[in-house]
Amino acid sequence: MTPHDPLTLNGCAPTPLASYLKALGVLRLISSPANHVDGKAPDPRARGWWEGERFHLTTTLRRDDLIRFFLEDYAPSPIIAPWNGRAGFLEGDADEASNRTGAKLIHAIEVILPASRRFQNMRRTIQSLRQNDGLDRYNLLRARRKKLDREIKGLSGNEKRTRQEKKKRIEKLEKTTKIALLPTLRSNTNADHLVYVDACYVLSADDEAAAPLLGSGGNDGSRDFGVNFAEHLQALFDFDNDTPRDHGGAELSAALFGVSRLIGERGSMGQFSPGQSGPNATTGYEGDNPLNSWDVVLAMEGVVTFTGSMTRRLGTVSGGRAAFPFTFEPSGAGAGNLSPEDSNRPRGEVWTPLWAKSATFGEVSAILAEGRLTIGRRTARTGLDAARSVARMGLARGISSFERYSIIQPDGKMPYQATPLGRFHAPDKPRRDLIDDLDVGGWLKNLQRATKTASARARMWMRRLQDALFQMTDVNQAADGARHALIAIGGLVGWLATNQKIRESLKPPPLLSQAWVRQAYDESSEFRVAAALASLGLLPPEPRGHTAAKPAGDEVSIANGVETSEAAPYKPLTRSVAELPMAVHFAPVAEKLFSGGRRAWSDGASSPTVVWRAGDLVSNLIAVLERRLMETAIRGLKGKPLAGAAGAGSADVAAFLWGDFDDARCAELLAGLVWAQPAHLWPNAGMESAAALPFAYAALKPIFAADETLQRLGVLNGGARLPVPPGLVARLRAGGGGRDGRATDDAVRTALARARASGLPSPFDPARVGGHRADSDGGRIGAGVQADRLAAALLIPVHDWTLMKLLERAYKETQNA
Repeated sequence: MTPHDPLTLNGCAPTPLASYLKALGVLRLISSPANHVDGKAPDPRARGWWEGERFHLTTTLRRDDLIRFFLEDYAPSPIIAPWNGRAGFLEGDADEASNRTGAKLIHAIEVILPASRRFQNMRRTIQSLRQNDGLDRYNLLRARRKKLDREIKGLSGNEKRTRQEKKKRIEKLEKTTKIALLPTLRSNTNADHLVYVDACYVLSADDEAAAPLLGSGGNDGSRDFGVNFAEHLQALFDFDNDTPRDHGGAELSAALFGVSRLIGERGSMGQFSPGQSGPNATTGYEGDNPLNSWDVVLAMEGVVTFTGSMTRRLGTVSGGRAAFPFTFEPSGAGAGNLSPEDSNRPRGEVWTPLWAKSATFGEVSAILAEGRLTIGRRTARTGLDAARSVARMGLARGISSFERYSIIQPDGKMPYQATPLGRFHAPDKPRRDLIDDLDVGGWLKNLQRATKTASARARMWMRRLQDALFQMTDVNQAADGARHALIAIGGLVGWLATNQKIRESLKPPPLLSQAWVRQAYDESSEFRVAAALASLGLLPPEPRGHTAAKPAGDEVSIANGVETSEAAPYKPLTRSVAELPMAVHFAPVAEKLFSGGRRAWSDGASSPTVVWRAGDLVSNLIAVLERRLMETAIRGLKGKPLAGAAGAGSADVAAFLWGDFDDARCAELLAGLVWAQPAHLWPNAGMESAAALPFAYAALKPIFAADETLQRLGVLNGGARLPVPPGLVARLRAGGGGRDGRATDDAVRTALARARASGLPSPFDPARVGGHRADSDGGRIGAGVQADRLAAALLIPVHDWTLMKLLERAYKETQNA
């Protein structure tokens, strides 16, 4: 038959979970011969998809035909969990059974309707379960244990201890009997019931694993989902004559098509639809839960599509683990509404796939059966793993997005709830997984383990890192995620730097690729300054064909983020200079192993090079500058260890000097960027000018440039050196935040004298340099600039062309003076 116009099921939305499961239930039931009283599927080629937050069907059934099927021809699945105490099979004596809801419903289906075609599948399953010897034995042991519980309450002394020992033996037998019971159910029950068994449990050789989606084995506390299912079947169909009740059609229209109506029935669906009215949900302090029985029935028919299985790691013959479709260990990453400090740990995470192209139920069930996302050769186990896997695949298998749920207990006295954590969209194309860099040597996994029982500070940074990594998997948040991740890594290393015991079992962060820097780059001066500082002492990440040593005028041509002005070829840093990475000032790392990525902690509890503290950015930069200059003498280095593999621009330095700069943000970024391979970053503008920089900086910065750089640019001849005059940094530091220029003028005179002694022509008297006076302050060159901030700026590596412009301004002009 030709399909009719698509049907929009307005009652089936991606959230809450019950609504999603309803959509699966509808598609499954109209495609299934076993769920038709005549054994013929209404439309085995029906197709469904998600669009506009609603489920759509293409089927040969018209709207009225669909309603007629459910009212007249629908045969419910045997959703029965006989291993649960309230399901109707573990009632002890027959007299007790007559008083329990589960037992009454099972008896009604089994006896009152012997000729019903609608309940034939359920009746056949019940009769099969009655013949299960293991179930009888389990029932007997439970009854004996309950009897002992009652007896023990009235006893004391030796007799009480004797009964308690007997109870322990029975409890042990009860547990082993249940473990043995589940395999017999799989072997002896009918195929229709087996689907529900597998949706509740995955069995291994000596244990079973329950699906988080179905609680602890088809129940949530005292709520048995199968009993709830049967209760609502009884509310929809008259068990005495096997006919639909009068309200069934109207409730079905509401459940499928969102038709408004007043629902007289009250109740709850449990975890599948949290927030159904209840306390404070309506006028007054209390509110009833209006509940549509078809919502319960169809959702339970949909949940059986999530059947579990055993998975095994590639290349192993043992060590299998239970896996349910798109179900993962709880992590909370990327979910701001979950706190890692919550004592009520979620049962798991469930990711429900949404697809935009029409698919048959066979195709959907195949996706769910294969719903074991992988990262490389390992199975995804957490929500973060799942996000990484989806980001790698892109729109593979037609899945456009996932709705993410956490099965969590809001309070110890409340039932579990399927709480939505948000929508995760699959990218159009597969994307590189930068988080792989953190997986090297199992570092990320080891870090997670180390922080579980660590201080609140460490746990806070770990949570921030997990949230940031989750952001990185989303193409729309990848840049923010990378920045936040770098900041969190810096925070975690700050914790590690003060914790020698943890460092014994956890290595420093592995080498992060350039892609981290480029993805995190936000085109701000704070980022470029941090990236330049982080590159101190590191070899260039890649050979550059050109450098902007001396472009024409002030203009630099930028193409694809790379400078294109003609200049001398770039030369790498010397080994002596490259052995002092910026990271050694943040944590005690082994310097010689750092650049190659084989990172390790240095010997001993502390290192003299670790000078970065919790203070402000300026004081920390000055501390680093002084330490690096001190290392020059201690290590007998030929040059100053002040060269970087990347540089900042003049506009960035100007922003830093004049205070239009977020110091705290730059410090946070720097603490993370020191663990990444440096990358060359350029501002968006194609014009850079050194004119905005004060003359004092132009005079001082060349003194703090690496001698190798000055030789390469032709400023120094041969093996000439331009050392930093002793005490110069201390003089500026002592000037503090003052802007009167006295300390700065003194430093400039000293620097110019040192430059002239090294063969660099310069004016000795700053008063002779025209155009650089601050007339409002008595002609002081350093007026208006904070002396300590100027000292900190001298540590920032700059681009070659910026350095050349500074030299032209402060030194070459002196030839005409």
